[in-house]
Amino acid sequence: MKAKSLTRKTKRKKLKAEKETDSGEKSIGNLPDALLEHILSFLLTEAAVRTSILSKKWLHLWKSTTNLTFFGLKSPKRKLFMDFVDRVLALRGPSNIEQFYLSCEVKDDPSRVGTWISAAVNRNVKDLYLELRDFEASFVLPHCLFNCETLTELEINMPYILKLPSSISLSCLKILNLYEVIFTDDHSTQQLFSLPNLVELEIHECNWMNLVAVSISAPKLQSLDIHEPCQSSPASLGGCHVRIFGTHLADFTIIGTLSNDYCLYESSVVKTCISIFSAADKPRQTAYRASKLLEGISSAQSLCLTTNVVDVLDDAPELLAFPLEFRNLTSLLFESEESNLHSDGFWHIIYNSPHLIALQFYGVSMPKVPSNCREDWTLDPSPPCFLSCLKFIQVGRFGGDEKELDAVGFLLKNATALESMDIIYSGSARRDQGVDKTNEIHQQLLALPRWSEIGNINFD
Repeated sequence: MKAKSLTRKTKRKKLKAEKETDSGEKSIGNLPDALLEHILSFLLTEAAVRTSILSKKWLHLWKSTTNLTFFGLKSPKRKLFMDFVDRVLALRGPSNIEQFYLSCEVKDDPSRVGTWISAAVNRNVKDLYLELRDFEASFVLPHCLFNCETLTELEINMPYILKLPSSISLSCLKILNLYEVIFTDDHSTQQLFSLPNLVELEIHECNWMNLVAVSISAPKLQSLDIHEPCQSSPASLGGCHVRIFGTHLADFTIIGTLSNDYCLYESSVVKTCISIFSAADKPRQTAYRASKLLEGISSAQSLCLTTNVVDVLDDAPELLAFPLEFRNLTSLLFESEESNLHSDGFWHIIYNSPHLIALQFYGVSMPKVPSNCREDWTLDPSPPCFLSCLKFIQVGRFGGDEKELDAVGFLLKNATALESMDIIYSGSARRDQGVDKTNEIHQQLLALPRWSEIGNINFD
């Protein structure tokens, strides 16, 4: 009897579950096809295809999704992945593709991978992202890719030669991201960098060794981001002359050893971030290139520098005799662990930024006083901005040691126009030093001139 009763309960639970599943299917199935296709577009293509087993309604729905994402990099079942991409592109037919993402190992299948990219181009793709690795044979991206009139965003990520056609026509392309590619010649590369509607250009750890001189002259370019390869990489040897010509940049970022020589001509910049690391074997060359680069971005309103930049300038002190004019600069950030206030390169920039309003440090130190400092620790002469317009200073990663306190006191004494100074006390320092040390540092700050009037301490 108990067995029969248990069987009946099990059947009732099963029927109830099936009824709830049917109800859920009906509620989802009542949604418009366009909405279901939109939902599928957020899934990896493999997951979208699996929905075909849900019901007859879902059987072909995935074929209409406009976003295709194939992620097969380091797949343990590479052959299955390759065959899957073939089947999907064959079954979905000629309908347009909005977004196509392909990540895979090319190995000995370059023609197959090229066919997939061509299929996306022939279906009027708008956003194309390629992450290709492990080349065992010669590979050339389809030439039709570089003459696609519908493409608005293109990302190519492959540590391989980027062979470009002699003629490039990407009239709608607005965003171009290049990662680790090897440029082959000046002419084709310059075409790629000078597209008529290009708005954003990122060149990340690419190899410039085959280039002699190129221009970046896209008339609508607003954002330019260049990350040079690391110093230990053969690609870092560079040596190309890069002209950034006739652009009005909202954002400009450059990180590296300046293995290439970058110059801005007839270009204006609003916000700039520069991180330069001196090449150990060519410190003076790096210094001269850094000075030229800073001169080119002298129109910037906001500037972010690592302290390496000012250290690099110190490697060629004769350059400091020629002023760098930052007439529009109102905000200056030094983004590194420690800014040394005795650096001549640092003061060279401060003295030539007469309209500076805000100055920020991630860390600050003064192991010795600046070279033009009097015995009473006042600058002679003072930077113009210190006397007239510098209203705000922020010091981050503050640990409270003697050199940091000296730097804060020095800034309070000399920046007479200052209205507010914020110190962000490092959480790690606070934990290491304990409550007693925190209170001691607070008292030391209160003893500094003007701190009680304009100083604020916060905790990260």
